[in-house]
Amino acid sequence: MDHNNEIDHFGMLVCPLTKLGLVRMSRKKAEESMGGPFRTRSDLVNAKGGISNPAGVTDEVLVREDLHLAYPIVDGIPILLAPESIGVGDAVTSFDLKDPRYAEAYEEMDFYNATATDELEKVEKHGVETVLLRELAAGESERNAFPAPRHTWIDSLHDGLAQWDAYEHLGNLTGKRLLQLGGSGSHAIKFAIAGGAESWLLTPMLGEARFAVQLADSAGVGERFHAVVGIAEEPPFASASFDGIYAGGCLHHMVTPLALPEAARILRDGGKFAAVEPWRAPFYGIGTRLLGKREDAYCRPLTSERLEPLESAFKSISLIRHGTITRYPLIALEKFGVPMSRVVPWYAGKIDDAVCSILPGLRRMGSSIAILGSK
Repeated sequence: MDHNNEIDHFGMLVCPLTKLGLVRMSRKKAEESMGGPFRTRSDLVNAKGGISNPAGVTDEVLVREDLHLAYPIVDGIPILLAPESIGVGDAVTSFDLKDPRYAEAYEEMDFYNATATDELEKVEKHGVETVLLRELAAGESERNAFPAPRHTWIDSLHDGLAQWDAYEHLGNLTGKRLLQLGGSGSHAIKFAIAGGAESWLLTPMLGEARFAVQLADSAGVGERFHAVVGIAEEPPFASASFDGIYAGGCLHHMVTPLALPEAARILRDGGKFAAVEPWRAPFYGIGTRLLGKREDAYCRPLTSERLEPLESAFKSISLIRHGTITRYPLIALEKFGVPMSRVVPWYAGKIDDAVCSILPGLRRMGSSIAILGSK
C-alpha cells in the first residue's frame, strides 16, 4: 500500500491559492464532476530561461471543493504547486514562473532533483544507514531524550550548534505532528524515529519527495511520514495543522515576507518554529569570492531585513548566532579536502562562542544562526 495515498491524511491538504479543501478522485470521476476533459498548462519559461514542463494529468487527482481546479498526484505524492494545477476549459490558469514566489523553485528544480536522484541511488545501493546510521541505532532512552545525545541527532557539520538550538526549541516530539520545510526529508524522518506521531515534508522538488518517501520506508517509519510538493510561500495545509516546523538551510531560499506568516498560520497555538540558516556575516562576501559557494545553487544568506516579518508572525522570537571566528576557516578546510569529523567543528564552535560572548558585539557577527519562534 502506498501510505501517501491514505485518504484520511489528505483532509488537512488545501489548495495553495485559495485554501479551499481538496477531494481525492480518479481522473474519470474528476472530469465528470468538473464538466469536461482536463487541460494542463503549456510549457513555461523559468527565470533562468529554461523550459519547465508541466507535471500533467494523472490517474488520480486532488479536486478543489469548488470544482474549478485540480492537482496531480505523482507516485502517490500530491503536487500542490499552483503552476501545476489542472482544469477544464477556460479554468486553466497561466502562471509567471518569474514571480518571486515560484522563481527560485523552478530555477533550481533540475539541480535539486538530480542531487536527490543521486542520493536515492546511494541509499538503494548501500542502504539507509548511509543517511541515518546513528538515528536508527538509537535505543528507546535516546529517542525519548531527543535532541540528546548530541552525537545521535545532530548531523550538521558546520551548523551543529544552531541545529542543537533548533531541535531543543522543538522539544520532546512524542505524539506531535511536525513539518520539515524544504530539503530531502531527513529531519522529518528523524522526528518520526524520535517519537513524532506524524512527520511531513514540504518541498518544491519531486525528486526530493521521492527520495524522502523511500528513505522513510527503509527506516521503518513510512506509515507516519508524508511528502507533498509545494512551496513555503503557499503551503497547502489547513490552518493550525502542526505542532512544530523545522527548516534546515532552506529559509534563505524563500520569500520570507510570505513564508514566515504562512508558517505561523499552519502552526497550532503554542506551536514552535525553528530554522537553521547561514547569516550574512561581514566575511561572507570575501569567503565566497575566495572559495566559492558550498553548493552550485542560488543562495542569499539571511539578513535582519529579511527576518523583519518574524516579529509580527510569532508571539515570541529568538535569534542565536554562532561561528564568528571559526566557521569560515573550517569550511575552507573542507573545501580543500581536509577530512573532518563532527566533533572538531562542534568544539571549535563552542570555544568560538565563549570567546565572542566576552567581547561586545562580536557574537552578533556569527555566520550560523538559529531562528526560533513560538506562536
